[in-house]
Amino acid sequence: MRLRFAALVLLLVGCDSTTETPRADAGADFGPPVPASTDHCAYEALPPTGHAGGTVTSGAVSAGTSDLILDIPVGTTMGGYTSRSLGAGSDGKVDARYNEIAGGFVSSVGVETFPHVKALALTAGEETVVIIKVDLTLAYDGITFDVERNLGADFAGKVIFATSHSHAAMSQYTANSALAVGLGQFRRLVYDRVVDTMTRAAQAALAARVPAKIGFAHEANFDPENRISGDRRSENDILPGGADRKDSDLYVIRVDRMDDTPLAVVPIFGIHGTVLDANNNLASTDAPGAIERAVEESFDDEVLVMHLQGLGGDVSPQGSGGIDCPGGNDTSCYNFARVESVGRYARDLVLASWEEAGMHMQSSVPMEMLTRSVDLGPNWETFAIREGALSYAPFDRHRNCDREIYDDSGAIISPIDEFNAPVGAALCGGNMGPIIARGQMPGTVNVQQYRSCTMVDEAAEVLGIVTQLTFEPFPLCATTRTVVSALRIGDMLVATLPGEPVTVLGDRLRAMSPNDVAHTIIIGYAQGHVGYLLSPEDWLLGGYEPSINFWGPLEGEYIVEQTARLFPLVMSDAREDASTDGTTRYTTPAGPDTSVPAADPAPTRGTVPTAIPVSTYSRAGGAITTAQPSATLPRLATARFVWIGEDPIEHTPRVTLQREMTRDAGDYVNLTRRSGRPIQDQEVLLFETPDPLSRSGTTPRTHYWVSEWQAASAWGTPGADEVGDRAGLPLGRYRFHVQGAGYMLDSNPFDVTAGAIDATVTRSGNSLALDVGYHAADGFRLLDLQASSNGHVPLRSSPVDVVATLADSSTRTFDDVETDATGHASIDAGSDAPNVTHVQITDRFGNSGGASP
Repeated sequence: MRLRFAALVLLLVGCDSTTETPRADAGADFGPPVPASTDHCAYEALPPTGHAGGTVTSGAVSAGTSDLILDIPVGTTMGGYTSRSLGAGSDGKVDARYNEIAGGFVSSVGVETFPHVKALALTAGEETVVIIKVDLTLAYDGITFDVERNLGADFAGKVIFATSHSHAAMSQYTANSALAVGLGQFRRLVYDRVVDTMTRAAQAALAARVPAKIGFAHEANFDPENRISGDRRSENDILPGGADRKDSDLYVIRVDRMDDTPLAVVPIFGIHGTVLDANNNLASTDAPGAIERAVEESFDDEVLVMHLQGLGGDVSPQGSGGIDCPGGNDTSCYNFARVESVGRYARDLVLASWEEAGMHMQSSVPMEMLTRSVDLGPNWETFAIREGALSYAPFDRHRNCDREIYDDSGAIISPIDEFNAPVGAALCGGNMGPIIARGQMPGTVNVQQYRSCTMVDEAAEVLGIVTQLTFEPFPLCATTRTVVSALRIGDMLVATLPGEPVTVLGDRLRAMSPNDVAHTIIIGYAQGHVGYLLSPEDWLLGGYEPSINFWGPLEGEYIVEQTARLFPLVMSDAREDASTDGTTRYTTPAGPDTSVPAADPAPTRGTVPTAIPVSTYSRAGGAITTAQPSATLPRLATARFVWIGEDPIEHTPRVTLQREMTRDAGDYVNLTRRSGRPIQDQEVLLFETPDPLSRSGTTPRTHYWVSEWQAASAWGTPGADEVGDRAGLPLGRYRFHVQGAGYMLDSNPFDVTAGAIDATVTRSGNSLALDVGYHAADGFRLLDLQASSNGHVPLRSSPVDVVATLADSSTRTFDDVETDATGHASIDAGSDAPNVTHVQITDRFGNSGGASP
């Protein structure tokens, strides 16, 4: 979670002091310290692990998949950036709308790519596990356990809940109030939809199981050119194995039917979903979703592609090209084009490992999965690691620290007495003081590694004001527990980590594995979430990542050790009950959201308005004067359709593009990708605006929906799937088709016509130098992997036909002139060159444009 507002808060509270304030209680005897009470927290025991007892034996593999859209209401805030709160920047806010779900955070206004819930059910002999990946910012362990409960006792400890970590994902589903500063107030409405959709996806995957085989591949030098991802944490470059280090280990799990047809592809590597910044207000799957789509559209049928996060804590997405956003953080400029480039770069590398996995397929394997709830704070003794070599001194607000971090050899001194936070601390790693002076841990005002740490109960006073959040008594209950899992499939060991693991810590976990690196997979952002996971040595180097965890420098490695405790159990031949050596779990609060109103009845849904409120928002900004798209649309231009629809609390409408197959026959069919999936997002943007923008009493509001589409070939178009093919969308008649709650609606049809060539011509002696390309100034699709897609896009290495008009009105034709890799070409016009008055250029798709030298 990005805490951009920290500097502003520091200025407001004025607490960056380097002078230690004497304690009024100095010298007083308070008796021995005791851990803070958790009596206010509701916990429950974990049920026994499903199928515990007996022996793990090799069994026949069967597998099933499912893929559902997760319908979270538009208006819900998106996770990952605290600067989206109304008191800390209001990033992404485009108008005065207020949404009761979002509360003190900026509400989302629409959808670029729908969040998906993808499930892979695997059975081997007597063991069945379900891996569920959801397009959410992070996992919450209450969801993990509730889905297990819904599936039945056999699935206790047998579900992996993994997330994409898109920072453009809908949020407000986690009851961990410590994380609400980056994900908004917990809403039971959103939580229930996540749990319900995950349950249905798991049940569908289980019902779809067929005999199958499974294989694995590992590439240790993934993306060496850093076109897909790159290291973002320079602070740990001094650590062994940390220099310019990212998660370069790509794992691919391949699942095929017995007839060798592909069923599922599971690439695993770490990458943040942060191509889109906090100013984006459309739900998007960001880079992880683009990776999935790129691989999905490499197949002729619907194959489940499920990217799982690896060690993504210190890994940023890269990509190239994209959209030029004048003015920097312009909220109406959405860089979805650069998001796509990440997927395009990843596709071939993932597919190469998928091919490699095909050389090692097995139809019978031993399999076992174990899940355990583990204690976190507030007991300082919990966090002792490395067989007790590193631990905390007792948490005691009345004790100063010795301010000694390292011994003469550079090793960390234990017990650590500087991290002294009875109910946890956050915002560590910075150069300034805590966000409120009394939140300073005793004696750390001049201790660089700890001076910005703010005790959570004191930080809540400032954060509650800034984010309009309320917090339960401390310690915050969800910060006192987390969950870890281990899964054995054949000779592969899969471990989950409940947070954002950095690469150096991943090395420590793999070193604890009985398997080598090639046979040890780590899935991050799974099962639960505690923040960033770092080793103590890494945490003490400061920077952004230590600011988001709650139990200091030992928490990350402690969780890693707890995960590793499952390794010998899961790799043995006995079926253990992992619940017997764990702890209870935090119980998610029940009850309805009293602050969230019922959906507006929307009696005029499914109609096209004759007048559109000036407040109706779209990507282009400004007033929308007509609801219907223009009758003609040149290639690469943008069409828009407006209608009155349902309240998004009830449902999010689906919009597809349709094309008439026979002129004037009315036989419209949905545009589909190579895999057969309909084009209903990414190419089609969706916006919602309530009228009025803020609710007035109990008066129902009218909900205006806007869909935008750029006339460019879709990702996954058979035979035209490269970015250089985007200007080749088939000509013809198209329309928007809307499927809403209780209605269907079509826009007026419109004709897609040939687009314009953007060209310049320069005369030099007998030669004409051409600079050829396209210019879609209002576009949002990826047209080039180097140039800005809404600027001049060179027509690279492509044939064009050229007609030169002379002063006497005669013409000369030059066919199949090849442009170079920069979109330039040269024509030898001989003695006619001085007489050329105009040059008309036509590309291979029939798009045309001219210029005069």
